[in-house]
Amino acid sequence: MSGTARHSPAGDEPDGTPAGTNIGRDRPVAPRHKHYRNGSGDAGAQRCGSPAAAPAGNNVADDDMAAVEPIRLRHPMECLPPRPQPRPAWSPDRRDRRDAGRPRPLLQPERTAVRLVADRSLGAVRINFRYAAFQSMAAAHSEKAGRDQYFEGPHETYGFRRDEIDPAKLDLQYQPIRLEWLAETGKRHSMTLDWGVETQEGRVIFGEDKASDDYFADPELDERLDFAEQYLEALGAGLQRRVAGGSPTRLLRRVVKDIYDARRTVFDDNHTARVLQAVKEHGGTAPLSKVLEAIGEHPVLSLEIARAMMHHRIVAMPLTRPPMPDTPVTIPPPAMKGALRAFLARHVPA
Repeated sequence: MSGTARHSPAGDEPDGTPAGTNIGRDRPVAPRHKHYRNGSGDAGAQRCGSPAAAPAGNNVADDDMAAVEPIRLRHPMECLPPRPQPRPAWSPDRRDRRDAGRPRPLLQPERTAVRLVADRSLGAVRINFRYAAFQSMAAAHSEKAGRDQYFEGPHETYGFRRDEIDPAKLDLQYQPIRLEWLAETGKRHSMTLDWGVETQEGRVIFGEDKASDDYFADPELDERLDFAEQYLEALGAGLQRRVAGGSPTRLLRRVVKDIYDARRTVFDDNHTARVLQAVKEHGGTAPLSKVLEAIGEHPVLSLEIARAMMHHRIVAMPLTRPPMPDTPVTIPPPAMKGALRAFLARHVPA
């Protein structure tokens, strides 16, 4: 028997063990995990590097494992292969600003009689609203603003949905004001700002939406926006340049749209109390799985309620990725809106 191994019939191992049950006693057999639909506390979390699911006998100190952060589980939409983003049907020529053919003015042209004028769409109902034009036009009712909002182009629609459900935005107005001035030639010019928002910090920010960065690379538009930014900063407001409404990818637009579609889901005070209690018990930041457990409804309905609570500024979740069990849920800081309306009443004549 020494020096030779006894082979068993039917493909058994040399020690007589049935084939496939053990591959050498000095080599541990990797466990066969089942497939789970979620990754909270199961084998899916073990395969994704959760510190609590470290295999036995790995010679790693417990303190070191406690310092390692778990790997975030990715949503199936994040695992899709990237596809090319559609470009606008028309965009200005993208040239280097150092190109001598289109020099940027070194000094701003002289502008006099500068003023802010309320746009005709501010707080009004468009009776002769055109839905077919060179730029697609649309309208939607804003619960934050308490009135209809009008915008041009799909990129402003993306921005409206994001501002409507973002807990960091307290109030909004689209197509709110025009900046008018008198040129050296005596001709009056104007520029309509696409939107204005009020943040939870009390700041008032106006902005310009474009479908691509190519528009902002145009020297003439860039110079006008610089002038508008300086004028608004002198009045205590700000100006922001935004591409595709702040959601330039399909994934971001899908995340925002899912929350926007669920904004009117019905929930009661008991749901709100349980969610706030669950977040406070976790130190102010709770995983989404615990929030859904606190809601206590069907998982799909619970997620819709959590999204509706985000629209009502009861909870806050990231807008940069789809919801997963480990998505952090927080409580927005208390804030009272009114800065945007006060700015318009103070600087924009009725």
